[in-house]
Amino acid sequence: MGRQAKATWIGEHGRAAAVTLHLEAAGLQISGERRAQVPRSAWSHVEAADGIVSFVADGETYRFRLGSTAAAWVRALTTPPPTLAEKLGVAKGETVAVRGDLPVPELEDALTGAARVPPWESDVVVVVVRSDDELDALPVWFNECGIGTHVWVVHGKGRESTAPGDTAVRAVMRSAGWRDTKVSAIGGPWSATRYSPARAS
Repeated sequence: MGRQAKATWIGEHGRAAAVTLHLEAAGLQISGERRAQVPRSAWSHVEAADGIVSFVADGETYRFRLGSTAAAWVRALTTPPPTLAEKLGVAKGETVAVRGDLPVPELEDALTGAARVPPWESDVVVVVVRSDDELDALPVWFNECGIGTHVWVVHGKGRESTAPGDTAVRAVMRSAGWRDTKVSAIGGPWSATRYSPARAS
């Protein structure tokens, strides 16, 4: 989801351009009157002075007027993004229950440090849906297992995926009394949405 703000890009010779900054785990996307994408690994010397944030990337100096939010943007730019394990809530030795085959190595790696236990004993439940039948069966499975806490549903993302997408998952889950509360990219054509029982929202 990241951080987003309107800003003024101050270019060479003081030329100004109205832009939107969108900070994600992978880097900074700049759109508007000027456009650019800067990978997170590229920037250094991040500073804020008089409401202007500046950094160096690939030999070029970037300067953005952000006013009172400049200091917060410096913190965001210099703080490493959370790992996938942290996003899913399994970074501190929590237990996890998994239903379905994990689709990408990124998810395998994120769950490596979590002990696998039955769903009714787990801190985190992760389910993978690859078909409409698997999706339709989820509410019944949740009831059979007595799951009443947060669950992560891993589903398709984008046109290249053949698995049910977020819209289909949301329709089934909401009709069964669950509410989507958080989204996390997983890797490739896969994403994950966290659902909570309506009474726990």
